[in-house]
Amino acid sequence: MNTKKPEYVKLIEHVRNDLIQQEHCGLIIYMNKNGIIKEIGINKNYKFYHRSCMKPLQISPIIDLGIDIKLNLTLEEIAVCCASHTGELIHQDKILSVLKKTGFSEKDLLCHEEEPLSKKEQIRLIKENLSPKKLHNNCSGKHSAMLAICRELNFNTSNYKDLSNPLSDFVIKKVCELCEIEREEIIISKDGCGLPVIATPLFNLGLGFLNLFLNKKYEKIKNAFLNYPYLIGGENRLDSDIITNSNNLIAKVGAAGLCVVVNILKEEAIIVKIADSNMEARAHTVINALKQLNWITTDNLKSLNQKYPAEIKSQDGEILGRIKPCFCLV
Repeated sequence: MNTKKPEYVKLIEHVRNDLIQQEHCGLIIYMNKNGIIKEIGINKNYKFYHRSCMKPLQISPIIDLGIDIKLNLTLEEIAVCCASHTGELIHQDKILSVLKKTGFSEKDLLCHEEEPLSKKEQIRLIKENLSPKKLHNNCSGKHSAMLAICRELNFNTSNYKDLSNPLSDFVIKKVCELCEIEREEIIISKDGCGLPVIATPLFNLGLGFLNLFLNKKYEKIKNAFLNYPYLIGGENRLDSDIITNSNNLIAKVGAAGLCVVVNILKEEAIIVKIADSNMEARAHTVINALKQLNWITTDNLKSLNQKYPAEIKSQDGEILGRIKPCFCLV
C-alpha cells in the first residue's frame, strides 16, 4: 500500500491589506481518459476515500440490471439516488417514491435519523415540533437505491450495509470496473452512513466519472444530473449550483474536501481535494478552476460569484479583503 503523503500546495488565501490571514492547501487534477493534463500539487498516487463522490458510481447497477426500466424510475428519482441532499420535502418525496416502487418504506432504510442540512427544513421541523427522520439523512437516496439492487438480486435487505452482505462485493466490483482499478489495489472502509466506501488515487476517481458520464449506457444518470441539479444537492450546495449555472458540467461533492467536475463536451474532468476539508475553500477553488479553464460563461460565473462571494466584508458591508486563488491551471 502506498502511504507516501501527497505534496499539497496552497490553493486559496484570505488577504486583508496585503496580509494573509487564512490559507488552505490541497490538490487539483485536470485530466481526461488518456491521463493527467495538469496537476496542482503532487498526488503521489495517494489513495483517498471517495466519500459521497462515489454515489453515482454506486448506483450504476440500477442501469446494468434494468431496474430503472422495471420500476419505471424517473430522472428525478435517479437523481435523488445519487444525491447528498439537504433533506428538503422535494428530496423526501422522491425517496419515498423510489421506496414505494421497490416495495419498501422508510423503516427499511438502515441510515440513521439525521438533522437535515437545509436551514429551511430545520426551521420547519422546529415550528412544527417534529423530529428528524431517516429521510432527512443526506445519504437516504443512495440507501433506497441499495435496497432496490438487493431486491433485484435477492440479497438480504435487513443488513444490506454490512460488508458481509453480497451487495458490498457486487457494488465494489462495479465501482472498480468504472475506475479502472483492480480490487486488490483499493482500500475498503465504511462511510459515515454505514455503507462501504473505497479509496483510490484521485485519477481513478476521475476515470470513474468519465467512464460513467460519457457512456451512452448511463445516459439516464447523466440526464438526471443535468436536468435535476437541485435534487443532487439542494439548498446552498456547490454541486447543485455548478450544474445549474452551466450547460455541460456535472459536479458532485464529497466529504473531506472533495469535488469532481466533468465537462461533458470536452470529455475532461477536474478533481479537487482540500487538505483541511474546508468547504468555503473547496467552493472557491472549484469555481476559480472552472473560470481558468473557460468551462463557464461570464454570466454564469457572475451568478456563482454572487452565491460564493470572494469579498471579505464587515457586518456593515464594508469590503475588508478578498479570497484569492493561488494556482494556475492554464
